[in-house]
Amino acid sequence: MKIAAGLLGACLLAAACSGPAPAAPTVTVTAPATRPSADPATLAWVDGFCAAIHGYRKRTNAEAVPNPSEPGSVAEAQKALSEELGGIAARTGEVVDRLTALPQAPVPLAETVRKAFVTKYTTARDRARTAKAALDGAKPDDAASQEPAAQALERAQQDVDGTYDPVAPLADAPELVAAAAAAPGCRA
Repeated sequence: MKIAAGLLGACLLAAACSGPAPAAPTVTVTAPATRPSADPATLAWVDGFCAAIHGYRKRTNAEAVPNPSEPGSVAEAQKALSEELGGIAARTGEVVDRLTALPQAPVPLAETVRKAFVTKYTTARDRARTAKAALDGAKPDDAASQEPAAQALERAQQDVDGTYDPVAPLADAPELVAAAAAAPGCRA
């Protein structure tokens, strides 16, 4: 009888452990969140804005003279300084032209940022133009004309400091950030 009871217990245990197979777990596939697509007008505006700023940086780097030779005379130094002033005046002037050619910004923050950038680049352009004109009007061997021109060049460069990242000032507006992520002109 002990054997029969043991077999009965084993059968009950086997029956309890071999119940219906558990259902397969439900698989849920989640797609990555998609960014909201940028409004076409906002995208076009941000692309133009970024392209103007990045264009300045790229042109400045392309026109940079790696190791200019020391000028042999005051007249040569004046000429080299005049060329540098002319270069910064032309590059900043191009940015001003491109930024002012943009249509009204579709987001108020963007218009505020554009106006601030136009002011900075206009100040730098005007400072460089004025200094270049004064330097070019000086006598060829007027060493005293170089110091104010060199100071103006330095200040013109400082005028545009903080403007090399066109996206950072737009970060408080999600629609501008979305547009910047999609705009080719915002890829440095």
